Amino acid sequence: MRLNTKAYASTFTTRSSSRKAHNGMERLCAQPLRFPLIIFIIVVYMFSGGIYMSAVAEMTGTWGWINEDVMMAGYASMTGLTMAFPLLFRILFRFTTRDVLLFSGAVFIICDYICMICDFLPLVVSLSFISGFFRIVSTFVCWSSIQLKITPKRDFAVFFPFLFTFVLGSVQLVNVATGYSIYAFDWQAMHRITIGAFILVFALVYFCMRSKFRQGPYIPFKGIDYLGGIMWTLWLFCIIFICVYGEHYDWLDGEPIRIAIAFTVILLLMCLQRAATIRHPYINIRTFSQHNMLYIFILFGCMTLMSATATSTQNIFTSSILGYDARHNADLNWGITAGIAVGTGFFFMALTKWKWRIKDIVLTGFVSFLLYQTMLYFLIDPSTEKYMLYLPMLLKGAGVSIVYTSLTYALAGCVSFEYYFEAMCVIGFIRTSFGGPLSSAIMTRIFNNVKQANTANLGSYIDPMYYNCESFQTLYSEFQRQMLMVSLKEVYGWAVIIAIIILLAILLSDYRVHLGARANPMLKLSQIWRHIHNKTN
Repeated sequence: MRLNTKAYASTFTTRSSSRKAHNGMERLCAQPLRFPLIIFIIVVYMFSGGIYMSAVAEMTGTWGWINEDVMMAGYASMTGLTMAFPLLFRILFRFTTRDVLLFSGAVFIICDYICMICDFLPLVVSLSFISGFFRIVSTFVCWSSIQLKITPKRDFAVFFPFLFTFVLGSVQLVNVATGYSIYAFDWQAMHRITIGAFILVFALVYFCMRSKFRQGPYIPFKGIDYLGGIMWTLWLFCIIFICVYGEHYDWLDGEPIRIAIAFTVILLLMCLQRAATIRHPYINIRTFSQHNMLYIFILFGCMTLMSATATSTQNIFTSSILGYDARHNADLNWGITAGIAVGTGFFFMALTKWKWRIKDIVLTGFVSFLLYQTMLYFLIDPSTEKYMLYLPMLLKGAGVSIVYTSLTYALAGCVSFEYYFEAMCVIGFIRTSFGGPLSSAIMTRIFNNVKQANTANLGSYIDPMYYNCESFQTLYSEFQRQMLMVSLKEVYGWAVIIAIIILLAILLSDYRVHLGARANPMLKLSQIWRHIHNKTN
């Protein structure tokens, strides 16, 4: 069955009228509004998540939680986003676009409201996972409906820069909005704002979207390995629990961490055994052996490790040394947002105009990370002004968007469509699920070890010779500040060394084998339907 591409590209229309002429006139008038309306819906839905990790300090004070509890709920949302990838086209062909967006909007309203008023952590974690799952489902449906509008030839080199500008940029805008709302009101204000936005979008979709429009032929939910999906999800939750709570329970000295490690190993063996034996597994075992999968997985891990200094170590510097509150910390995200736009624009020009190799583009992204780390190393000083941090933030945002877009483009060229969305799920393990907490745990562990060593070394200089101090409390406060700055410099120094090693490894790699293929063109919707239909039989 062939689908009308014009109908595929168009989703919004006014409500049907009794007269065809009047209906046609309404559709003609609504045509210019469809694209910006869907972009508006995408941006609003990207603000969902259940828990906003930028409000960690405020939530722990309200509910009596520890920081790790809030981080666990935040990473649960990213895990839900990751585990939705193998089901995206099945949902697209099973439900109408209007039904998916309406149901997702209702889920976002319920999840955000309950997470705003509930202090029962298991429920908050579960709702955050559900919210993340439907966030990727709803935005995927929206992007599918305007894909031909962006690139009629279905060119990934055009589509991915546009896609990730909004996706990665929206993540930073969430942090900005959260910081501003906390500064003006409280942490719950962000939930109230997003609930109002979801209600507006719900009404917009309900009254203005065609009710029976489906982007492909109807395919039932048949042949889906639900148990496999649950097992992979539990495995990811175990890893996230170990990474988030490891420092709190003193790693292997804590019984909960040892139990979680045992469950992680058992679940991984069960998942791999199920993927290799049943007919339609949630993630096929062949996905892990696709061309360049391991190489791309490692590079995404390097990217998350380099990003960890901006989410953990940098916050210690801005909050403890510079004394920034939520408002000023949120301002720094504007620099990252500008860097994301610069990075995606650079990827587009380098690939389509300058004809660079993917390897060279990825290398440029990691060079941007190296410059960010180096600049922060020299800016760790109590006299640093806020405007001095915007250029490093821009470089960090550019590095993230360049590496993110380049590796996703390379993955599309290395993996056949049969395994593409399962491969996106596997890459998402390190990219959006446990990669962040694992990298943060590594950097936190390094920082704590360095801080303990510096405390012992610098503490020997505190003696009665410092008679000019007004009190021991003043002396100890200055000691703490100096110790933090020395430790932060040492951590950023290690980050620079790691970035240089990564750059050398990329330079020494064989570009003809790694990341050398051009991306395959997107399949037509009718071809995708036939492939999924054959796979479910």
